[in-house]
Amino acid sequence: MKLGMPQLYEFDSIEDNLKLAKELNLDFIELNLNFGYCRKEMEDKNVASLLKKYDLEATLHFYDEADLGSYPEVVDAYLKLLDKYASLGKGYIKMINFHLIPGPVVTISGIKNYIYEKEYDTYIKGLINNFKKAEEICNKNDIVMVIENTDIVSKYMKKTYMDLNLAGFKFNYDIGHDNVNNDFLWQIRDEYKIRFDEFHIHDGNRKTCHLALGDGNIDIKKFKSLAEKYNSYVVLEVKSSDDLKKSVPIFKNL
Repeated sequence: MKLGMPQLYEFDSIEDNLKLAKELNLDFIELNLNFGYCRKEMEDKNVASLLKKYDLEATLHFYDEADLGSYPEVVDAYLKLLDKYASLGKGYIKMINFHLIPGPVVTISGIKNYIYEKEYDTYIKGLINNFKKAEEICNKNDIVMVIENTDIVSKYMKKTYMDLNLAGFKFNYDIGHDNVNNDFLWQIRDEYKIRFDEFHIHDGNRKTCHLALGDGNIDIKKFKSLAEKYNSYVVLEVKSSDDLKKSVPIFKNL
């Protein structure tokens, strides 16, 4: 198991993040394409030398809103961006993480209805095809691709996970998102024999997540044990330096 931190909003350079990761004796940082300073420094080709300087590894969080089940024109744009940043990250990015997006919603009498659920056969065929394209881009750059559960889920997601798992994809388990979703993924993981190559670990209270460890009610120890079993990358995905300084020793002492 390798332990890392997310790129932080409070900083303005990748090096500031790496300094904190080194101070906390972590193994890696999860860079984030949502941050302009991440994209700029990758484009300036400064990241590899910084990682070497601090003796750290890196993974990469793809754009939060990237929906590979969407229209072909939208997906093609995201695949073009993936190809750009995976190529720039070749040699130092170990893993790229995608959100599994629930898609467009139609609210009827206060009830959310998911278009992807109604059009499931078309949706899943396109989603698998597009994730295969994304995986090919990652593979040619020696990067592992993982798919992350978000904090919005509908009934059709159970079948989606079954079909994605059967298609051979790898997964990231965000335990805080699942806590908000009443442990949806935890309940199906054994049935579908899902293994997780990455974990996003943070605390939660059923209503919100990304809390510092100890500030919620999640049994963090059981997820640490699962991550150790799979020898996974683990991002302590709290979003401030103070929360990281609190959470890292708690996690290491579990």
